[in-house]
Amino acid sequence: MANFDSGVADYVRAYAVVRVNFPIDYKGNADVNCYQCPFFRRSYSTCGLNGSVCQYPQRYVGDNCPLDIEEPEAKISNLEDEI
Repeated sequence: MANFDSGVADYVRAYAVVRVNFPIDYKGNADVNCYQCPFFRRSYSTCGLNGSVCQYPQRYVGDNCPLDIEEPEAKISNLEDEI
């Protein structure tokens, strides 16, 4: 077990990469907002990743969102052909 009586010499760094899937309907409309994110804390209206308050979480992704939003792939046309 570590002994920190004399202080801390250094830190072990750890990183995490998260992937969030936002839903897209069959017309190609994506619903990208904080409310759809599994890291959104609904009872406090805050982000679970960075702790910032989310304003209008059912409509937008806030400016402080740590996620890099990717453009959706063109899978919608394939899904419509299957239906």
